[in-house]
Amino acid sequence: MAGYYYIRMLLFYAHTITPRLQYIAGFISKEFFETPITFTTNAGEFKSFEGPRLNYSDNDFSEQEFYIKATSLLFETDIKPQHIECFEVDYQKAFFQTSGDYPFDILAATFYLISRYEEYLPHQKDEYGRYAHTNALAFKEHFLHLPLVNIWLDDFKRKLKKKFPGIVFKRKPFKFIPSYDIDIAWSYRHKGWMRNIAGFAKSVKQGRWQQVKERWKVLNGSQTDPYDSYEWLDALHLYCKIKPVYFFPL
Repeated sequence: MAGYYYIRMLLFYAHTITPRLQYIAGFISKEFFETPITFTTNAGEFKSFEGPRLNYSDNDFSEQEFYIKATSLLFETDIKPQHIECFEVDYQKAFFQTSGDYPFDILAATFYLISRYEEYLPHQKDEYGRYAHTNALAFKEHFLHLPLVNIWLDDFKRKLKKKFPGIVFKRKPFKFIPSYDIDIAWSYRHKGWMRNIAGFAKSVKQGRWQQVKERWKVLNGSQTDPYDSYEWLDALHLYCKIKPVYFFPL
């Protein structure tokens, strides 16, 4: 096990550095460290480095490194169907099983999920012409409801900390950003007289007299539109000191 030192960086070794590898290492770097991960393809430089080091290749060098035996995905340049067999690690699903200090290739598996790799392959579309969620690995393996990548990374961080006790990870403060999809901004207001007359007629035909009364009160200004919650939301956000994001279809 490496000695105690306090360092906020990681030296990453691979036999070749590819765009996919840079992408996923950059993603993990932002999650873990204040400074970017440093890459090297020089085995001698890697072996002589005294800080935390991650070997992502076909062969390990020593016990003083964190070793993940690499699968091929991050070194490929094409997009093709991947052979995936899920298994469980600490009661969580994983795939791309490999050897070394970690039971699966977390880099390749994370890339596969966050890049939505499978959506670039030929697939069946849903009724709206979108990628059908039933095609997804997450749906088929029953982890669609889980933030699986975050769970993996938390465990990966613990394993790195165990290997390199002096490594320092950045703290990530909790941040909440509420978002609202405003599909219909108003129930009765700003609909025009023709639509409201049709609405009155429909409510009368269906015997919805309370709805008729409510619509009339809103239109004559004696009652607030039932969908008009914006002032209340503004007050709530101001009180909680948060900034929301609204989405209006135009």
